[in-house]
Amino acid sequence: MSTAPRATFRPSSRRGQNFLVDRAVQRRIASAAALPPGSTVVEIGAGTGNLTEALLARGLRVIAVEIEDELVSRLRQRFRNVDDVRIVPGDARRLHLRELARGPFHVVANLPYSVGTRLVVSFVSAAEPPRSLSVLLQREVARRLTAKPGDMALLSVIVQSYADTRRLFDVPPEAFRPRPKVISTLVRIDPFGRSELNTAAAEARIAIARHGFAQTRKKLRNSLAAGLGRREPDVEAALKAAGLDPGRRPQTLALGEWDQIVAALGLNELGRLGAPSAA
Repeated sequence: MSTAPRATFRPSSRRGQNFLVDRAVQRRIASAAALPPGSTVVEIGAGTGNLTEALLARGLRVIAVEIEDELVSRLRQRFRNVDDVRIVPGDARRLHLRELARGPFHVVANLPYSVGTRLVVSFVSAAEPPRSLSVLLQREVARRLTAKPGDMALLSVIVQSYADTRRLFDVPPEAFRPRPKVISTLVRIDPFGRSELNTAAAEARIAIARHGFAQTRKKLRNSLAAGLGRREPDVEAALKAAGLDPGRRPQTLALGEWDQIVAALGLNELGRLGAPSAA
């Protein structure tokens, strides 16, 4: 395991910064991304550059994005003679990554805890999403991203409407400096090609799921009636007509069942209700 960053830089708890310092884990992440040499990777929160180095060792072209000026300077010094890395200062939430990559790209990153969920949602719902994401997140967030019916959350519905998701492996707190209080998980996310995605259907599904999950302790008929401003008996009748139990909880529904609700309630023309956001 490598040493922590020099004492002159203090990771920001406000930004959720925890540096991944275990070299073996860095190499494992680079390998798990399973990208062919020459692929373009955007690394968000490159920090001190150790994961960057592991990605370069696999023959990848790396665009290392870093928000901290001091770390940008260190990265530029460290990789000053390396042609396959470009250091980009700035906030990934405000950068046009496809333009930076000059075409298709993948994301491999130890995402800051404070913005990881929002970044994932913005990536998968983008008009031109990354080809893949291999990202470290808090284990609880990873579980929501990859949940099955019975444990679904609004975040599950949003991300799975746009991408395939799976958990790869956990990373313990001792692999980071400073040590977080939680376990992290590497998640693989493969966004659907826009030619195979019915965007309008995905947006309608997410819009109705927002109402369903707004009151997770209530039964489906109650939360939907409240969210849509409809009478509970009318909602109950529509759900029964679609073959759905009005007394179910939202976390038990599969994606296709949310689509059934959209159709049953005549909401197919919901249209865009704003960009998807995390639960």
